[in-house]
Amino acid sequence: MVMNYNILSQDYDLTRDVNIDTIKKILSKVTAENPTILDFGCGTGNYTWAVKKVSDANIFGVEPSDGMREKAQQKGTEIEFKKGDHTSIPFRDDIFDLIYMTDVIHHVPDLNSMFTEFFRVLNPNGKICILTESHNQIETRFWSSYFPTMATAEKERYPDIPEIISVAKKCGLSVDENINTDKNQTLTISPEFVTLVENKGFSMFRLISEDEFSNGLKRLKEDYNNKVEIKSTHGETFLWLKKYWK
Repeated sequence: MVMNYNILSQDYDLTRDVNIDTIKKILSKVTAENPTILDFGCGTGNYTWAVKKVSDANIFGVEPSDGMREKAQQKGTEIEFKKGDHTSIPFRDDIFDLIYMTDVIHHVPDLNSMFTEFFRVLNPNGKICILTESHNQIETRFWSSYFPTMATAEKERYPDIPEIISVAKKCGLSVDENINTDKNQTLTISPEFVTLVENKGFSMFRLISEDEFSNGLKRLKEDYNNKVEIKSTHGETFLWLKKYWK
């Protein structure tokens, strides 16, 4: 598969909310020429369009939300975005060389149904890439120190990695690779992150009390204004799956 990441990095509008390193990892195991790829739970299509921009892939998006799917489709006609969910992926059997999902799995209420559908539409040599966070990674988010009960609420939403693997195995899938991006790092709070928190831009900020949110936001702003350096190991997990018989 031919890829050009320079195109993506130079297009500001397209790269908003898209991490180039994430795209590289997602596409790293694709070996087929002109592969057929599914972005499952594609939302407004940011990653779908980014993958299309940098590759020769034949890519599709599946999204249950009509509003999000319409926004994705408004960005162009070269990609088809279809209505579907974990119980019904509207494609024939054995079609996809790659199925990926980026920070979506915690929205799926029935992993068994999802993996059953993934198995059906994945070709025998295809791969599945799930980008998510382990429970340990949720606990090491630097902002968890500002909002203490958030990690507990998030772990109730996110299936941990062993659970994901266990359900996948029951549906005929095995682990190809399990990579986490944890590393020791020192960071300062960005103005963009402060704005995101102020606007409750992630649903997780709506899971805590208003008192905790207000107090945490106040301390976050203080550390931002004082340019406090924060040590963190927080990363993400890329879980790769394949069919058993490969």
